[in-house]
Amino acid sequence: MARNKYPEETQRRILDIAFRLFTEKGYDHTTIQDIVNALGMSKGAVYHHFKSKEDILDHLYDQYYVDSHMFDIMENASLSGLEKLRELLRRQLADPGKLDIDDITVSLEDNPQLLRLLLTTSIRNGAPIIQRLLEEGIADGSIATAHPKELAESCLVLLNLWAGIFSHSRKEFMDKFEFLRDMTDALGVPVFDQSLMDTLDAYYTRFSHKLSTP
Repeated sequence: MARNKYPEETQRRILDIAFRLFTEKGYDHTTIQDIVNALGMSKGAVYHHFKSKEDILDHLYDQYYVDSHMFDIMENASLSGLEKLRELLRRQLADPGKLDIDDITVSLEDNPQLLRLLLTTSIRNGAPIIQRLLEEGIADGSIATAHPKELAESCLVLLNLWAGIFSHSRKEFMDKFEFLRDMTDALGVPVFDQSLMDTLDAYYTRFSHKLSTP
């Protein structure tokens, strides 16, 4: 069998096709066979690069973090650690690429595999970035917390799962973030200013058709 001379290109093509199908058909209604058919390659070739459909989605998260411009924020020397954290969260809630991925994964109470994936991805990819900004804020005086690692991990779980998925009305969604604002203020990280709260309200509007209880 001839070796694939361009494995990264093949992997990227699989991810692009899978993402299109997830968006068009929905994640739960897209099968590996659908992806294979759209690619015009063998199922074995797809499994050579990805172990499962969940693995493909996991890589889509990874790809977003690599392709996004969040690192421009992190390297902006004119911003304090707190300001970087606010801008990073705002961009996560408004960036078209992130919204496209959220459109696939939002409202997943009945899919334990994807809930586990979202939790794992949050801790693996997101928490180290948040921790770094918290530590920068501690160093420049804009943030006061004794536990940046633990705060980064717990806040992402609350943001992405508790508030982001298990909310079924605008009031419930915004009440949870009011609580998170009070909590982070008390912990020395006043990140939820009014601008960010307004962005959260717009985010809910974007996904209200999936989050609201019929």
